[in-house]
Amino acid sequence: MKQKRGLITVIMVIIILLALLTAYNIFRYPAMFRRLPDRSLGEAETEQLKDEIAAKEGKRVLVAYFSYSGTTRRAAEALSSQTGADLYEIAPKEAYSNVYMQSNMEIRRNSRPELAGTVENMEDYDIVFVGYPVWFHATPAPVNTFLESYDLAGKLVVPFCTSGGSDISETMPTFLQSCEGLAVYGENRISSTGEIEGWLEELDLNL
Repeated sequence: MKQKRGLITVIMVIIILLALLTAYNIFRYPAMFRRLPDRSLGEAETEQLKDEIAAKEGKRVLVAYFSYSGTTRRAAEALSSQTGADLYEIAPKEAYSNVYMQSNMEIRRNSRPELAGTVENMEDYDIVFVGYPVWFHATPAPVNTFLESYDLAGKLVVPFCTSGGSDISETMPTFLQSCEGLAVYGENRISSTGEIEGWLEELDLNL
């Protein structure tokens, strides 16, 4: 009888531990149970547009970025400096009071928080770099709001992220869901500003 009770106790402990692990992973990966379609252009169409824009004289470039700690801001500023691009900060209209919980909930609910400002002359740009930190293995929700706020068709959208360890590939499902009909090209994680020059050479955009 004691052995049976002991076995039941062990089973219950295992069940509780598995439940806690599942709950932790659900919190850590808030987008994991959503079906996130890739709405961007195909590779061939994107490559064709990339070649057209790369060959264009006087192309205009925008570096738009969302930053909370300042790391992505520094990367965006370095990128802007090296390309001569205009710089624009993506900022939520209401600042986060508890960024850890609020950002997780936004990603979980697939929210689109209102932004503080707009790019008045978006139609003038040929290339739009979009930078952000990796939050919960996903794109921060304000970036999705930004992507869905403009007609970016015919432009080259180049994502970049900053992260201590997560790769940008982890964020692409949440990024691409906001890129219907858009040419998304050359995504990259920037670990240090010293990597930017090499990345720009790989992009081959004649910047």
